[in-house]
Amino acid sequence: MTTQYAICHLQRGSGNDSGMSCHIERKDAKGKVYVPENADAGRTHLNRELIAFPEGVSNRTAAIQHRLDTAGLHRKVAKNQTKAIRIILTETHERMMQLTEEGKLDRWIDTNLKWLRDTFGEDNLVSCVLHMDEKTPHLHATIVPIVTTARKRREREGDRKYAVKAGPRLSADDVMSRTALRGYQSSYAAAMKPFGLQRGVIGSTAKHESSIQYAKRELHQLEEDIARLQEEVEKAKEGKNVFLALFGRGELAEAKKTLKEKDEHIADLEKRIAQLQREKATLMQRHKDEIAKLRNGYQAEIDKAIRRAKAAERQSTGKDATISKQRQRIEELDRIAHPERYRLSSGAELVHYFIPNRLQPSIHIWTKVGNEQHDTSKHIDWLSETWQRYDKGEATIHELINDVFSSSEQINHLQAALLDTALTLASGGPAQPHIGTGTGGSQSEMPWEGKQRKRR
Repeated sequence: MTTQYAICHLQRGSGNDSGMSCHIERKDAKGKVYVPENADAGRTHLNRELIAFPEGVSNRTAAIQHRLDTAGLHRKVAKNQTKAIRIILTETHERMMQLTEEGKLDRWIDTNLKWLRDTFGEDNLVSCVLHMDEKTPHLHATIVPIVTTARKRREREGDRKYAVKAGPRLSADDVMSRTALRGYQSSYAAAMKPFGLQRGVIGSTAKHESSIQYAKRELHQLEEDIARLQEEVEKAKEGKNVFLALFGRGELAEAKKTLKEKDEHIADLEKRIAQLQREKATLMQRHKDEIAKLRNGYQAEIDKAIRRAKAAERQSTGKDATISKQRQRIEELDRIAHPERYRLSSGAELVHYFIPNRLQPSIHIWTKVGNEQHDTSKHIDWLSETWQRYDKGEATIHELINDVFSSSEQINHLQAALLDTALTLASGGPAQPHIGTGTGGSQSEMPWEGKQRKRR
């Protein structure tokens, strides 16, 4: 018997995640019906929203915002923070079909809801939708990552101690840490154990299939099923010929009964073959469409964007200049509000940088202090949060470099010496001995007296 695994997949949402709300709820923000290509519109009515929204909340996107507004957060939610985490819960196609046929689907749903509430908190679970209009039934759960544990700070010698505010805070990093993710897989597998499922192998190198890989595998399986059924049809026809010989021996009643059974069995097999042939044709067409979509590079969307751009250009010839000016102003304001995002932790000037390959990223940087220049390179952990944010345009190149390189790695020894000298001069230079003559000014008039007072 094939081992059955519990499937639990977590993914960070983007912004208010309204785009995914359209897919999950099968309607857009205006209530217009939306059915994706891989869904059967004739079965969409079987989908179910399993979480009741609060009063005045009509959809998943609004439910996410409602949780943020009513959680009692002490800090303002930043634009680049993850507001929602998507969770897909399911099993293999065969197992989900078996649960549905055996009438155990509702019990499976209740067990999943209990696990979600126990794991992430009932208030954080803002939506959970059952999809029955796709090939394999599955749940789309949405949680808002609000935690009450104390914020973790890196302890370094000489760091100033800060008081940590108690209370709820928004932190996807805590919810999506590697330790937490492993814990979810183990606890979810334990919850699904009554349904004959088990946890995947810890540390497994298995990867998710792309839609094209999945279609190829399904086509291969369909072809094997069709060949097997056709072989059964041939065997059934051979059995029918054997029983025709009974006519010659006078066993007419038995022969008629057996022939009827054989004919019914052959008809069932041929009906099943025809159904599989239709499924194969549909899957092949879907596979062909996926390939065409990839090759065309979503040409229809590109054409639509070009038409919109041309229309905007006709309406206002200065639109591009206005947008550019606004973007420049936004960046200027961001630099004023968050100067730390635009400087290296070492204090050096970033002259140039180069990222040759975003799929297996590494970064080469050139820094400058005075007339002294330095260059170095290093591999980037593509799973790190800073790289994910930079790849989406949410983090600056300086933030990425500070995350990849330590301060000492950004400069060489000569640059470090120059920076040290500059820091000494900026602080008033090295201390000088003073011998009073009795005729000079008062101590309060000495140039370093103000600096000492400021330090106090």
